[in-house]
Amino acid sequence: MADLLLTPSYRRITVTLAADEREALRALAFQERRDTRQQAALLIRRELERRGLLAADNRPIEVQHAAD
Repeated sequence: MADLLLTPSYRRITVTLAADEREALRALAFQERRDTRQQAALLIRRELERRGLLAADNRPIEVQHAAD
């Protein structure tokens, strides 16, 4: 997941969020120690899997720990 935004097979999309949605995404990303864009991609992926639109991705999720 860490290389998600750098992989050539992926395409970029723009999602417009309300201020409260953006702040909630930032807060969750901070709690999970992820970049905000990676957190959004993960949330979208999990929801698509939950709805049966994508096969489950069983790869371990990389967590980027904050520097001390």
